[in-house]
Formats: sequence, C-alpha cells, structure tokens
Amino acid sequence: MRQTSLLIGALLFLVSGSNAYAQQQSSEPPKVEVAFYFTSLTGEEIQPSFSPNRIKSESGLGARFTYNLTKHVALEAEGNLIPRNGFFAFPDSAGLKVQGQFGVKAGKRFERLGVFAKARPGLLSVGDILIQTSTQTIENVPFPPITFSVFEVRRKNFLTLDVGGVLEFYPSRRVLIRFDAGDTMVDGGNVRSISFTNTPPPPLARITHNFQFSSGVAFRFREPNPVVDNADLVSSNVERNFEAGVQFTSLRLRSWAETQLPSLGFDGEAAQSGFGGRLIYNFTRNIAAEVQTDFFPGDLFSFANGRAGGRMMQVQGGPKIGKRFEKFGVFGKVRPGAVSFSETMNWNFIPFPHNPTLRIERRTFFSLDVGGVLEFYPTPRIVTRFDGGDTIVYYGSTQVPFLSLNMPIYDMPAKRKHQFQFSAGVGFRF
Repeated sequence: MRQTSLLIGALLFLVSGSNAYAQQQSSEPPKVEVAFYFTSLTGEEIQPSFSPNRIKSESGLGARFTYNLTKHVALEAEGNLIPRNGFFAFPDSAGLKVQGQFGVKAGKRFERLGVFAKARPGLLSVGDILIQTSTQTIENVPFPPITFSVFEVRRKNFLTLDVGGVLEFYPSRRVLIRFDAGDTMVDGGNVRSISFTNTPPPPLARITHNFQFSSGVAFRFREPNPVVDNADLVSSNVERNFEAGVQFTSLRLRSWAETQLPSLGFDGEAAQSGFGGRLIYNFTRNIAAEVQTDFFPGDLFSFANGRAGGRMMQVQGGPKIGKRFEKFGVFGKVRPGAVSFSETMNWNFIPFPHNPTLRIERRTFFSLDVGGVLEFYPTPRIVTRFDGGDTIVYYGSTQVPFLSLNMPIYDMPAKRKHQFQFSAGVGFRF
C-alpha cells in the first residue's frame, strides 16, 4: 500500500539521519518487554454495508509482550481492542474488533535506536457480521412464490497476517518508544456483502488490505548483564531553539445532523486517520510556540447538514508549556486553529422561495486543541512525542431546504463539537 511504503521510507530516512548515534551496544538488551500503545486500522470494510465501501478508519488500544532472543531477533504477541464506529454498525452485537497477532521481529539494533521488519500471523474477531442462516419462502398466489435469505448478526473470526516495519528509540535502557507501520491482511473467507434481493450477492474479495499504525511506550525487564546505561547519560540540557517533526494522527470525528424533528437527527463517531508536520520554537526549556498541520486523506460522507464532507485538513498553532527533564518532558497545550472540509453544500435561496441552487465548495471552521504532551529524548537532537486532547470544532450556521409548505427553508444554528485526538511522531532539534 502507498501509505505503508511512505512510512517505511520515512523510517529509513530517520536511520540515515542518526549515524552519529548508530553505534552498537556492547551487551544484550533486556529479555522481556511489556508495551501499551494506541493503534489505528485503515482499510475497506470486511462486509460492506448499504453505503459505498469507502476506506474507513478505526482506532483503539492494545498491549504487547516481547521476548528478545538476541539483539536482532525477538518473539512477540500483541492484543488490540478496537471499538467499531459508523452508521451501520449493529449496536446489539458487541460491535468490537478484537485483534491478536503473534510472530517474529528481526532487524538491527543500534545504541539509541533500532529498525526491524515484522511478520506476524493472527486472528481478527468482528462482532457484527451478517451470516445467512436459512431461507424463507412466501406464497404469493397467483404470482410465483418469493424466496429470500434469513440473516443473523454474529461474531466471526478471520485469519490475518501483519507485515511491516518497526522503528524503536531508547531514551533509557529500561524504556523504549516504538512506532509500527504495515499492512494487516484479512482473509474474509466466504463473507458476502449485505443484500436483501432474491439472489444472494457474490462473495467479496477474499483478502482485504489494511494500513495499520501503532505507537506507544514499552518497559524492559530481566537485565542479562549489569552494564552502564549509556542512554541514561543522554541529556537534553543542550538548548536547541528549533524543532521540526512529522506525526501520525487519529481524530474521533463527530458525525452529526439535525432537523426540526429530533427523531430524524443523528450524532455518532467516525474515526479519521491522517498525517502531517510540526514546527516548534523553544523560547526556554519549558515554554515553546508551535504550529501543526494535518491532512486526512479519507473521503468523508456529507454530515453536519452539509457543512462538512470530502477530505479534511487541520491547522493548529499556539503555546506548549510544561516541564522538561533529562530524558522526558510533560507539557500542556492550548492551540487555536482551523479545520477545513473540501466538499460542503452551500444552498442559494434567491429568488425566494423557489428554485434553490446548490454549490459544492470548501468551507473552514474555527477549532481549538486543548490537551497534554508527553516527550522522550533518545538523543539531544531527537524527540519522540505523544499528544492527546480535545479538539473542539465550531461549525458555523447554515440554511438547508426543508420539505414543508409552510417552511421551505430551515435555519441551522452554529454548533460546537468535542472530539478526542491522538498524535504520535518524531522530531529533530537544530
């Protein structure tokens, strides 16, 4: 997949830019690692719903256990819980993806970073798959009888294979920062699309490809030989004013709409995954100003009564204030900005009230990002960073047609929506 190739290329770039620190350790790493992380899965639905089968993102949390056989080869197992989202997820079917991957990681470990490849078979359990259980025939005299399929919503397990790359940073001997990127292939078996016609739909493509990105922190145990922790000697005391970084981001976007009749509205979540860059100027060790830009390549359905749709871009800028220690830093952030949607609906009701016209255009809304930042410093020039917080979007007012004789136009007031956003990335100081 294109996204996988781009990220693997970025990993190689990071390695080539860190030659000054690429010296082999003189001892074996600790044998056991336990990690906790955030994960995002982007790809086609295993079973498309009534809507077009567009690319969809879902995000969740996971844990990983790793056993290092040598400096360069490790066995590992991980488990992920990914809540399902979207308009056609069945709420009474435990709509949760449970993922388990088990396999090998092999590559090159340097003093303060490591680059590995991984191949891990596993299972993906999905909680809202429609399974055809029987057929039912209705006599329709004098016409021919009608036979249709009977479905049940069940949990179904699928074989998977996770192939990709791993980039690790070592701010200390017992702490590890890890970024994973790869293709998670899912064997759909005999799953079919959802259809209520007399003829069952044909089977779907047997193998679906999904881009998966994970990032988190691991803790290492069982030191084989007591050695001096060279990574612990790394200091962030050297002041470097500028930072430039790249990041992966996931936004649990609120998908909503409303009408005069409350029962016809909806309000749900649809996770969106994207990538971007960041520029930072450090005034002091504890105060910085930063600008971050993110692009979300997923094509959104129209929501917010036509005020949002298409592809989304986000720009946030503001202060970051906190405390920087030797090997890590903790900060708070308050960053105003803007969120822009490429395809929104703009109705023109002049001349009133007949023959309204519709124009598709880009529309931008004010946003505010409030949250926290956790940083780790593997070397004086490299920063690994995790962001979490509330991204508030202020959707402006609009007008939409309403199918009623006494009210041809419906005025939609401005609306404010809160959304959780997580970002993970790597930066360089200069």
